Amino acid sequence: MNVYIFEDQRTLNLEPITLTRPAFEIRCGAFTCIERISIHLPDSNMYLIVRPELEALTQETYPGNIVNPAIVEEGLWLLGNVLWNNDLIDQIVNTKDAEFYQESTFVGAYLTEVEGRKWMKNEGPSVQDYKSTKEEKNLDCKPIHFLWEAVQETGKQLESDVRFFSDYSTPKTDATLINGNQILAHSSVLIAQDSVIDASNGPVVLDKNTVIKPMTHLEGPLYLGEGNIVESMTKLKASSIGPVCRLGGEINNVIIQGWSNKVHDGHLGDAYLGQWVNLGAGTTNSNLKNNYSVVDVMVNGKMRDTGSNYIGCFLGDHVKTAIGTLLNTGTVIGPGSNIVARGFPPKTIKSFSWCVSDKINRIRWESFLETARIVKKRRGLDLSLAEEKLLKNIYESISGLN
Repeated sequence: MNVYIFEDQRTLNLEPITLTRPAFEIRCGAFTCIERISIHLPDSNMYLIVRPELEALTQETYPGNIVNPAIVEEGLWLLGNVLWNNDLIDQIVNTKDAEFYQESTFVGAYLTEVEGRKWMKNEGPSVQDYKSTKEEKNLDCKPIHFLWEAVQETGKQLESDVRFFSDYSTPKTDATLINGNQILAHSSVLIAQDSVIDASNGPVVLDKNTVIKPMTHLEGPLYLGEGNIVESMTKLKASSIGPVCRLGGEINNVIIQGWSNKVHDGHLGDAYLGQWVNLGAGTTNSNLKNNYSVVDVMVNGKMRDTGSNYIGCFLGDHVKTAIGTLLNTGTVIGPGSNIVARGFPPKTIKSFSWCVSDKINRIRWESFLETARIVKKRRGLDLSLAEEKLLKNIYESISGLN
């Protein structure tokens, strides 16, 4: 079966994370959205439809898939930032005479070759929702429209994802395990004997080559991706952490895309971090106002009512904070920024900002590029030409900075 995974025109409501990746790479539970689709549809021919500026990097990331195909055929079209499961997908496949919506958001349909080509000819799904003469039906699914929704849903989603780790088992360890049958670890995981892992409130999944150092407290629902290192004395719960992160301090209800460091003491809560983020020692974010009111967040140029009292920070790729940095509730920091501030910096900081106390300037491109290459080289990777081009495009698009 041909499967077309697409972004829609609301994708920038997931900024700053979607400035540097397609919406279907949003992480929630144990997987990104596209990883979950691939699990449910393992034998499909998968095509990826993204914004033009992401095409080269997406093709590099997914070399086995065709990105922004010139010709489309009959197949299943799925909005990429939905938390899909087999039942939802089957409803669409088995009802080919309808198009499916979640409230006002088009989430999927099985389209003929003519219908698919017509849509793409009209500039594609990233510009406009699909409209046809088919019957419109509601689908009881969960699109992730804003990053705080991913954070709020990640524990529930992990409880669904845990079935995909049937080849993992309760670790053989002298550590204290509470509700051990809900603690699943790959055989390569190392756990210090004086650690505590508590699955009373949800499952704990420890992926390949994860290391849990002494005197840590892990509490579910929790997913730790491949190659994570959890430092001693860490308190970590209700989070979804992508691969190759170093973790320390207090972390509660957090998603990290991967390849980032939050090693030192300091609180991080109700937050979403991208890749290659480094939080300096003592960096702490507020996730609750002193007056206990609902938190508003500036997203894609508009102030959004989150409907929640518990909202932390949202940091794009390659963000760095200095020691002792304090981040207010609902802070959004664009990719490539460096924060060195006394007190709270602004709650909305543009990409590639150099924030020193109350002054914000543009980071020098050559300086950023040198650091980004060093950071990736430390993990045995190189900054690709596609990555560099995308980051340079974002850099050049930012106005209002000197």
